[in-house]
Amino acid sequence: MEITLTEQDLLSLAKQVAPLISPAKPEPDWVKLKDVRDDLFAGKSPAWIRLYVFDAFPEVQIENGQSKAWVKGVHGQGSVTKIYLPYARKWMHEHHSEIDWTAKLP
Repeated sequence: MEITLTEQDLLSLAKQVAPLISPAKPEPDWVKLKDVRDDLFAGKSPAWIRLYVFDAFPEVQIENGQSKAWVKGVHGQGSVTKIYLPYARKWMHEHHSEIDWTAKLP
C-alpha cells in the first residue's frame, strides 16, 4: 500500500507533529530545593537534606565562602533554599558514598 501526500498534506502533517518533537528546554542552573529533592536527594525531606548533606558537609554552603559551593539559603531566614545544579550534580556524584542514606531524623 502506497500513500501519496501532496505538498499541502505534508505541511499540515508537519504542523501537527512539530509540537510533539520540539527540543527539550535546557535545564536551569539555579533551582529550588523542592524542585530537585526527588532527583538529587532520593526524595528525602528538606530537614533530612539539611542535616545529613548541607550541615554534614558545610563546604557546599555558599554562605561559608567555599569555592565550588552550590547551595544558598540552607537555613531559610527569609530566603528560599537554592541549588546551583552544575556544581551540585558533580559534588553529589563524587560524595554519594559519604552520605548516610539510611540515617533517620532525630
